[in-house]
Amino acid sequence: MKTSLITFSLAAVLACTGYCQTPANKSSEVTPEMAAVMANDRAYEEAYAKADVQAIAGFFTDDAEYTSEDGRNFSGRAAIEACLKDAFRTNKGAKITITADSVKPLAPEVVVEKGSTTVVSADGDEVEALYTAVYVKKDGKWKISQLVETPMPEATPTEHLSELSWLIGTWEEADKDAGVTVHSTYQWSRGSSFITRNVTVKRGNDPVLEGWQIIGWDPTEERIRSWTFDDQGGFSGGLWTREGQRWLVRETGSAPDGSRTSADQTITKAGDDRFFWESGNRTLDGDPQPGIGRIEIHRVKGE
Repeated sequence: MKTSLITFSLAAVLACTGYCQTPANKSSEVTPEMAAVMANDRAYEEAYAKADVQAIAGFFTDDAEYTSEDGRNFSGRAAIEACLKDAFRTNKGAKITITADSVKPLAPEVVVEKGSTTVVSADGDEVEALYTAVYVKKDGKWKISQLVETPMPEATPTEHLSELSWLIGTWEEADKDAGVTVHSTYQWSRGSSFITRNVTVKRGNDPVLEGWQIIGWDPTEERIRSWTFDDQGGFSGGLWTREGQRWLVRETGSAPDGSRTSADQTITKAGDDRFFWESGNRTLDGDPQPGIGRIEIHRVKGE
């Protein structure tokens, strides 16, 4: 997979010439240089669909230098073509998404481009890389003279949890008929690798239940996971799935008496200071239990 990643990431750089405008230049006039690399993009797509190694290698100068994201160096178009042949033999059907972050002229006939590539193989494996490509104009055509790939930095746990950062703060829900209030405080852990939640349930002014929740990124499952505990000895674990501004948390756990529990909790963001919570598909030792309808929860201002 590594060899094919190198080559198909390299090929992605060729394809990205069609996206050479930076976000800041989207409204700018298309220059002749941009138009030329867009034409290169169309030609590359045709060559890629046909696995035409010679056509792809033709996008490089004879003395081109390529450094792969794992640090290997290929000098000259012949070496790059050999690399391409190996990759097409082992990884046919890969697809490429290219994001060009910037394109800057260095001289009248020299352009440098920086961006990232996402390579999805036929079996669904996905790998990302960063690249810097230098293009020169040779005999009226733009060709790559130097290409350097670097690994995409791994996202930190904080970055993975950023979609839930809006929860940070204190929230409250109240059941006036029952005289019960639920007070929840979400905050970043030290180092910001987890979000912690403290929950206090009161009837009037008397605490009747306290709980704690830890929300983190599971690098094995590659998704958000949570662990919840209460002061009576119950606990559960949950896996989070996001759908727009709604999060589904599938929880399984144990009650204090050892009974097995499960439930689907749904959190729906309704604004910066309001969200809804509901719970369905609840079971106790496999027996269905009543669900809990939608509850509106508000941020406590000034806390």
